[in-house]
Amino acid sequence: MEEVAILGSTGSVGTQALDVVRRHPDRFKVVILSAKRASRRLLEQAKAFEPDFVITEEPAPDGFKRELPTKTKHLTGLLGLSLALERTKPKKVLNAVSGIFGIEPSFRTLEHSNALLLLANKETVVAAGELLKPYLERIVPVDSEHNALFQVLRNLKREEVKKLYLTASGGPFRGMGKEELKRVRPEQALKHPRWRMGKKITVDSATLMNKGFEVIEARYLFEVPVERVEVLVHPQSLVHGIVETVDGHHFLVAYPTDMRYPLQHALFYPERVATDLPTLSWTSVGKLEFERPDFDTFECLKLAYEYGRRGFPHTALLVGADEAAVELFLEGKISFTDIPALVKRTVEALAPRFEGPPTVERAVEAAAAAYAAAKGSA
Repeated sequence: MEEVAILGSTGSVGTQALDVVRRHPDRFKVVILSAKRASRRLLEQAKAFEPDFVITEEPAPDGFKRELPTKTKHLTGLLGLSLALERTKPKKVLNAVSGIFGIEPSFRTLEHSNALLLLANKETVVAAGELLKPYLERIVPVDSEHNALFQVLRNLKREEVKKLYLTASGGPFRGMGKEELKRVRPEQALKHPRWRMGKKITVDSATLMNKGFEVIEARYLFEVPVERVEVLVHPQSLVHGIVETVDGHHFLVAYPTDMRYPLQHALFYPERVATDLPTLSWTSVGKLEFERPDFDTFECLKLAYEYGRRGFPHTALLVGADEAAVELFLEGKISFTDIPALVKRTVEALAPRFEGPPTVERAVEAAAAAYAAAKGSA
C-alpha cells in the first residue's frame, strides 16, 4: 500500500484524485489532506479517508477539529505541511492547490521530502519553472496535455524529438471575433464545452491563457524552447498531446475528457493498472479536427508565448496579473477583452523591479505584487 498526500483536496482535481484512490482501496493510503479552509467537504473527506493530518491554510474553528477522526491531527500553513511530510513520508504528493498559493507547497514537497510530486498546480511551473530543473526526475505532470507528452517523451531521447503539440478545445468562444467577445458575460465564460473545472481555469481556457500557461510549462518540464511547442485547436478534446520525432513520426495520446485518466496514470506511476473508467471507442469517435488558434483575437495566448520566451520575472508576473484579471472579470469590473490588456500593462510595469536571478521567494513575491497591482487598478 502506497502513502499519498492530496493537497487541494476539496477542489476539482483533488476530488477527482480521491475518486481514483477510492476505486483502489487496496493500493493507496491517504496520509495528508489539505485545503484553504476548514470546510464541510474537507471534514467529510477526512472522515472517509482518515488521514494522519489535515492541513488548512486558514485557522480552523474548534468545532471542525472536534469532528475530525480521532487519529487525525490538524495543522496550519506551510510549517504544518513540512511537519506532516516529515512525519508521514508519503511516496507521492499531489499538488492540486489552485493559483499562486500552490507554488510554495510544491517546493516544500521537493525540498522537505523524497516524495514524487504529482503536479497539477500550473503556477509552480509558470512562475518558478527555472528552479525546477534539479527536481525534474521527481515530477510527474498531471495536466492532461503534459501528462500525455510525459508518457511519450520518457521513451524517447531528447535529440529524437522535433516538436511538441498541445491541444486546446478552443473554449466556448471559438470562432468569435473581438467585437462579439466584448459582450461576453462571466456566466458564458464558465460554460466550458468539454471539461469540468474550477472557475479560474475555466475562464483561462476561454481566453486561451490556460493554453499559454501550458506552453510555458512545456518549456520548463521538458526543456524545450517555446518555438518548438505548438498549440492546436482540437474541438473534440480526445487527443491530449502529440510528439513529433525528427524522422517524421507523430505519437499521440488519446482518451475521453476525464481528468481521472491522467490522475490514475500519475498515482500509479510507473505502473499501469487496469481502469474501470469508460474507455475510448475509435469506431464511434467520428472525425477529429485540428486547426491553428487565432492569436490576434485571443491575445492572452500571444502574451504567454512572448513572456515564455523571456522567462523570469515576466512569467511570474504573468501568473499574478492573470489571476487578478480573471477575478475582476468574474466580479463584473472589467470586460472579457480587457483581460489581456490589463495583464500586459501590469507585467510590463513591474518587470524592471524584479529583474535578476529567480528564487522561490522572489517568484511568489512577483506574482503577489502583480496580483495586487492588477486588482487595485480596476
